[in-house]
Amino acid sequence: MAAAEEPERCLICEVPIAEMHLGIMCCRACSVFYKRTLSQKRVLRCKEGDGQCILKNPKTTCRKCRYERFSSILSACAEGRPAEDISSDSDSMDFTPSPSCFLDHTTSMQSDSASNETPTFEKMKRAYGVLCLMRKNGEMGTCTTQIYDQLQRGIINFAYATYGNVVPNARIMYTGLLDFFSTSFEDFRNLSKEHQHLFVYGNFDMLNKTDDLYRSVQHFPDCDTLMPSYTTIFRVDRVDEFLVDCPPGVNKEEAGAEFVKNTKRSLVTNKAHFKRVQLDGEEFMALLGLGLWNDNTPNSDDEMIELVKKNRSVIMRELHKHYARKGRTDYAGRLGDLLCLLVNMQKVGDLHKEDEQVYMLMNMFNEYVT
Repeated sequence: MAAAEEPERCLICEVPIAEMHLGIMCCRACSVFYKRTLSQKRVLRCKEGDGQCILKNPKTTCRKCRYERFSSILSACAEGRPAEDISSDSDSMDFTPSPSCFLDHTTSMQSDSASNETPTFEKMKRAYGVLCLMRKNGEMGTCTTQIYDQLQRGIINFAYATYGNVVPNARIMYTGLLDFFSTSFEDFRNLSKEHQHLFVYGNFDMLNKTDDLYRSVQHFPDCDTLMPSYTTIFRVDRVDEFLVDCPPGVNKEEAGAEFVKNTKRSLVTNKAHFKRVQLDGEEFMALLGLGLWNDNTPNSDDEMIELVKKNRSVIMRELHKHYARKGRTDYAGRLGDLLCLLVNMQKVGDLHKEDEQVYMLMNMFNEYVT
């Protein structure tokens, strides 16, 4: 006869368990301890002073080591790393970008190091840094207690996106894009509010998904993890966690299958393209700028079309100067890669609009970005 299966064990204290708590393999006692510790917000001190208590004895009574072990496992699971590979460092999944050219919420505080040859890109990068800062702070109002506590301490450990926070976070992004483009382009700033909304709303799905893939490639290059917002992540193999707070009456099995199918078809496929191209900061700004200024915007009159052409020319001219300054020998091929990404993301935006109609039939996302 086959040997009896060994029971699962709590990843914190190693006692046998039969079910998960807080999304990880842990016992109920450890999960209750973690939630209570979060709510109390007390300063914890290691009993032995070396931070190694739980390594010496998983059943340790040291509250600090037990709490940090739990935080590290949550972080590792969110990143997709095996729990066995983590250390006791609770900050193991912070917002430290991998490449030096990666743009995030610290960009607006960086000094200008580039020449004056690309002034539009420089304005865009600084404005994008402010946009990221606004999203980070704004999403504190939609996040869990755990993530809020981490943000207060200067850490951003990504949480799994849920149905309940996707729309509020998308609205933060939408209003942020209006300010981002107003700061970056004088022509956009001088448009009427109606026309500003026309441009951003008409291209929002494409712009939002482009940002999603840019950030997910930087933070999660070796898996299919996506970033629907600045502080949340989504994985198709954990779609049940996304649907945990969807409206009552929704068929979660059908909705989950639809989400997985649509995500694999568009975002997962295009993430591989983003990873291959590896955009630098100026190229990413060019992609966002060209994504806004396009002649596919609905109800554009002749004057708006001329405005689109003018600003596209500015972006392309600065892109030429950027490549020349870097001494790129594969200029034509690189530009081709960038424009292919742009076309692909425009298709993703169109597909997402079609998907929204299906979701509405499932009684989901009846109110989106308006």
